[in-house]
Amino acid sequence: MPSTPIDTHFDLALVSPFLLQTLAEVLSDKGVNSERLCLGLGFTVEELQDPAQRISYRQAVSMIQRALAALPERGLGLWVGHHNVLGTLGLLGHVLSLCRTLRDAFEIGRRFQHTTGSMAVCNLLEGPEESFVEVECRLPYADVQVFAVEEFFASLLVYNRTLIGTGFQPLRFEFTHTAPSYEAEYVRLLGPNLHFGCLHNRMVIASHWLDLQLPSHHPVALRQALKLLESECAQVQQRMGLLETVERAIARDLPYGSHIDKVASDLNMSSRTLRRRLSEHDMTFDALQEQVRRARAMSLLGNPEMPIERIAEALGYSDVRGFRRAFKRWTGLSPSGFRDEVPASAD
Repeated sequence: MPSTPIDTHFDLALVSPFLLQTLAEVLSDKGVNSERLCLGLGFTVEELQDPAQRISYRQAVSMIQRALAALPERGLGLWVGHHNVLGTLGLLGHVLSLCRTLRDAFEIGRRFQHTTGSMAVCNLLEGPEESFVEVECRLPYADVQVFAVEEFFASLLVYNRTLIGTGFQPLRFEFTHTAPSYEAEYVRLLGPNLHFGCLHNRMVIASHWLDLQLPSHHPVALRQALKLLESECAQVQQRMGLLETVERAIARDLPYGSHIDKVASDLNMSSRTLRRRLSEHDMTFDALQEQVRRARAMSLLGNPEMPIERIAEALGYSDVRGFRRAFKRWTGLSPSGFRDEVPASAD
């Protein structure tokens, strides 16, 4: 697949090593030399054991793609997620275990998700009967997007069962990509209620789970641990918080078109102030909007059954020609040409 440049903030060394640490362990268990996966990336496997270590998304993408090339079409993201335990999250895992309800744990997890090294961002959408944990990877690589979604849902299932018991079971999982050749691994690790080729990546749960009180809830210990976590993450949050918040707002309004005035208003600031703050991170609103659209387009193009016209509409384009022109500018390929290249990315 053609190389696609990553936006400026993906070069910032802000990502904790949790995910790559587990990835190295899984690869080693499968007989792959994990040291070779790190060659030339600026860190060693031993350095991934240091919770203070920070790496860039660019470095993380390189290691993940090397791992996928070493074990293609096997369900590597599922394996990594299933291999995680709550303690893998460090202090965040401890805080989650002390929360009052699963809803509170979801909110804390969403607030501090950047500390886990995840390649994806998530959101909880509550409904009266069903609620949705929606996740999206906005890195512009189709293979990494699938890996990130697999890892997120497999690990989320492990964490939830740790928090509230092995009886926890989602109603279903929904994925934007088409069913892979290793679908049996999805069934084995996530369960049989799977839907592929959807508009969103979601874990659907019965809403009553959100109000269940966690057995290890301790309000005093929670306040103390949360204060430590906030202090530990303050610097990273300051640098990444604005970009993630704006990206989330753009993604929310994507089908309808996102305007900087509305996003700025949602953040209680003027559009001029928002432009200035984004420029401090060498970023513009238009660049962020293109980034969200590009990543979403690549995710949806992974499903060969979804018409190009429907994808253009989901991205907020008034006609398919505008989408084709934009996608050609991003990747050098037409949407259909990119779609033809996707299966080759696992070879």
